[in-house]
Order: sequence, then C-alpha cells, then structure tokens
Amino acid sequence: MDHQIKNNQTDEPARKDERKRHGNVGFVIISVALLLVIVGMIIFLILHAGGGKDQTPLVGDASFEVAEDTPKSMADQIEAKKETQEATEESGASGSTEATEETTEASGESTEATEESKTEESKAEETKAEESKVEESKTEESKTEESKAEESKAEQSKAEEQAKPVKTSTDPETRVIDFATLQSTKNAHIYAWISVPGTNIDYPVLRHPTDDGYYLYHNLNGSQGYPGCIYTENCNSMDWTDPVTVLYGHDMRSTGTMFHQLHKFETKSFFDKHEYFYIYTPEKTLKYQIFSAYVHSNEHLLGNHNFSNKEVFDTFFSTVLATEGGSSHVRSGVAISSDSKIVTLSTCIKNKPENRYLIFGVLVN
Repeated sequence: MDHQIKNNQTDEPARKDERKRHGNVGFVIISVALLLVIVGMIIFLILHAGGGKDQTPLVGDASFEVAEDTPKSMADQIEAKKETQEATEESGASGSTEATEETTEASGESTEATEESKTEESKAEETKAEESKVEESKTEESKTEESKAEESKAEQSKAEEQAKPVKTSTDPETRVIDFATLQSTKNAHIYAWISVPGTNIDYPVLRHPTDDGYYLYHNLNGSQGYPGCIYTENCNSMDWTDPVTVLYGHDMRSTGTMFHQLHKFETKSFFDKHEYFYIYTPEKTLKYQIFSAYVHSNEHLLGNHNFSNKEVFDTFFSTVLATEGGSSHVRSGVAISSDSKIVTLSTCIKNKPENRYLIFGVLVN
C-alpha cells in the first residue's frame, strides 16, 4: 500500500510534465495553423486586390513569367494562362482592328453619303439656278411680248386716229374733199372718199398700184396692222364706171370703226330709214341708193362673176332682190338693170368666216 502510494506520488509529476509538453505542442500547431491561415489570407488579398472593380486588367498586367525552380505542374498552369491571355489579347486586338475597319468603312460610307448629298444639293442648286434663268427669260419674253403688244396697240390707236372721219360739211351733196392735201400729207394712194350717213363710216378710199391686199393689213400711214384702210382692187377702174365696184373694209368690232357699222343695216328699221351713201372724187360727188343689205358667201365677187355679161348680171341681182329676212333686206321700188352702176360695200360677219355682209347701192345722180 505504501509502495503504491509512493509510486503514485512519484508518477504524478511525470504526468504533469507530459501534459505540459502535449499542451505546448498543440499550442504550437494551432499557432502555426493560424499563421498559415493569416499568410494565406494576406496572399489571397494581395492576389485578389482590386478584383471587385475589374479583374481583366489584373490578368492583362500579369507577366506569367516562369521561374526555373517552379514545379512542373505550376509551370504548366502558368503557361496555359499565358497562352489564354495571348489568345484573348489577339482576339481583342483582332476585334478592335475589325471594329476600327468597320468604323473606317462606316466613316467612308458616311463621307461618300455626305459627298453624294453635297452633289445632290449642288445639282439641286444648279437646277434651281437654271429654272430661275428660264423664269427670268420667260419674264423678259413676256415683257417683250407685252411691249410689242403695247406698241401694236399704240400703232393701231394712231392709225385709228388718222382714219377718223373728217367732217367738212353737214350737207353730203355739197361737201368738198381736199384731195390734194390728203395725197400730199396722208397717202398718195387716196383717190376717193366714202360717207354713209347714219354711221361713222367716213373714210378715204385707197388703191395700191400692185398689191390688191396691201391695205387689208396696212394703215393710212403705211404701218402694218389693223385697222387697215377702205380700198378697192385693180380689177376695178378708178372712175367708178364699172357695172359693179367693190369696196372692202374690216369689221373692227373692238373699236367700232372702218366698216363695222355696216351691220346697223341688219336692223330693218335702220335699213328703211337710211337710203343713201356717197362717193367723193376730185371731180364729182356720186350718190348711191341702197337697195339691198345681203348676207353672201365669202367668194370673190369680181373673180367669180363677169358682171359685164348681161345674163350674169341679171341672174346674180335677181337672187339678191329676192332675198328678204334675217339680216338681209330689200328696198322696193328701186330699178336695177344691166346698165346700172353698182357699188358694193363688203365686210366680215362675226363668227361666220365663210360669209360676208354686203350693202348694194345703185348710182342715182
């Protein structure tokens, strides 16, 4: 018993020393483990510093250089990462190049589009300028036409003024016309004068020596245009001794001049009331009794009828004297024969170019 107690007392310090050694070892192990954890964390933090922001630059910045004493497995991993990095960089560079090329192409296309746009704008400006020139040209032409029209109107007005009736006497049978002054100051082709009472027809009568139609479109002063003149043709003599003499004059409806007022005879009451017209020559005054106002065709009377032939004369005037109604009128009691001297006043009819309005008068004094 004593020996056992003594052994127990002897072993107790030994156990305490052993427990103390075990505790120290555990502490060291724990300390080393903690130290390793801390070091690992520091390494981790260092390796992953800035990872929350952008890890791509970290990979891009790593050189992946392999030291000579690096274990083979680690070296293989580093080489693999390096290859991956290079592939990524090449891909990125290629993509960047392609993007740059696409951008360049797009820029080129944009430039071309801009150039095309500028070209179109230039064309539009040129077209606009050309149209403006055309408009200006048209305006100038219009002004020129207006000027011509104004000049023509002024000429006609002047001609109308010159051709106005000249009143020298209120008695048509005693009236005297100063032909010498007319021929020297107005026109040398004036050889007679006509006056129709009840109308404004009171004009000189002209004949051109070579051109029958000259005074159809020439005025008293020789200017070309309207109203023209009252005239006869060369197929008639100038002494008023032909079976039928024809005087021509325009129906100037716009001004009411020349032979326009012959249309007053379309009214029966006017025809009945106004019975005579007068032809004045340098030698004498000729008085004609109106026996017919007649709507006829536009045929040339003297070219289609030989009134020197008695049968032709009688046939034609038989038809005239038998025509009554509408604008045609006949005065009864007037004797007509192949020996008569007839003067015919001829003018146009509005909207009837195929017809002429004729006033027939027979010499009675």
